[in-house]
Amino acid sequence: MKIDEWSIQKRWNPFNSYKLLAQVYRWRKIQRGKPIPQPVLVTVDPINACDLRCVWCNSEFVIDKRKGRKLSTEMLLKIADFLSRWQGSPEWEKGVEAVCIAGGGEPLLHEGVGKFIEALREKGIEAGVVTNGTMIHRFIPQLSECTWVGVSVDAGSAETFARLKKRDLFHQVIKNMEKLINYSERNKTWLGREGQGYGVSYKYLLYPGNIHEVYQAAKLAKEIGCRNFHLRPMGVPWDKVGKVEKIFSEDDLKLFQEQVEKARTLEDENFGVFTITHKFDPTLHTLNAFPKCYAIFMTCVFMPPQDNNPSHFTLGLCCDRRGDELLELGKNLESVEEVAKLWGSEKHWEIFDKIDVSTCPRCTYQPHNQIFEYVIKRDFMTYKFI
Repeated sequence: MKIDEWSIQKRWNPFNSYKLLAQVYRWRKIQRGKPIPQPVLVTVDPINACDLRCVWCNSEFVIDKRKGRKLSTEMLLKIADFLSRWQGSPEWEKGVEAVCIAGGGEPLLHEGVGKFIEALREKGIEAGVVTNGTMIHRFIPQLSECTWVGVSVDAGSAETFARLKKRDLFHQVIKNMEKLINYSERNKTWLGREGQGYGVSYKYLLYPGNIHEVYQAAKLAKEIGCRNFHLRPMGVPWDKVGKVEKIFSEDDLKLFQEQVEKARTLEDENFGVFTITHKFDPTLHTLNAFPKCYAIFMTCVFMPPQDNNPSHFTLGLCCDRRGDELLELGKNLESVEEVAKLWGSEKHWEIFDKIDVSTCPRCTYQPHNQIFEYVIKRDFMTYKFI
């Protein structure tokens, strides 16, 4: 089975991992024993809590183990300030340029997220938010100043939403999305800018129980004014790797193809359907086709601490392995300035040496690792010869 991830007219889109090639000269500096550039993007998890209980939850481990732990609003503001001036190596004076606000949980449950977004924008840092949509109404003005907001709806009907997420909040989520879209367009905010990468995305995690509603969900996404319909298959969480068989049957894959082809008929210059399958094998199972994980030097995750002190934070290195202590560069840190000392340190490289990618779940940064290995490190593309 071969499903094109996007139509040829939509090739240059925010979900195309080859955008990492724009960072070649930054990531060439990743060398043991030398200062490493600060990430262009970091993720910040404000809170380990969620108001839904998705059957596929990939944050179940960290939510269960660190339930309710969060970063204080004061710490969020300190992080915003630090990111704007973080200098990882002399060649890269500019700080972090973008922040993804997500979480081992639902970020908008944190009362300080609005102030955090405002602080980031004041520092010239772009913000994107991944949310389940139930709390969007609490932060409409602030969310409208983000570059994008991805809402994990994962269903095309209230019935399927309630069955898969254990709460009957589908209509509230859709209403919240409409409010945010209308506000952004009416007030001509940053979120309402033209371009495929801006706006509200209807996110859809493919699961055997929702494949039949892909077209229905894409149609609804277009009707309420979403810029993108963003679909990716469910992956096995890191703590269950090796314990779960393949998720999708041949019949599932056939139905998926039919639904995607139908959904593509909805596309126009303002609406795109993107199915992110290049991080999986043809059966939509894990495919980590790279030998080493250099992505832990390209991005990181600021997370709530283990000790339940909201004035502390933990610095993780992998958004796919939240709660895995092997991938935590700093635990219960008190000062954001410690991050600069840890970044590119011997401890950082020790973690790199210990990672066995065969034990990893589906890797968000698989393309990044492949590009580093075969383009930057080994130059198989002779990239200087454009």
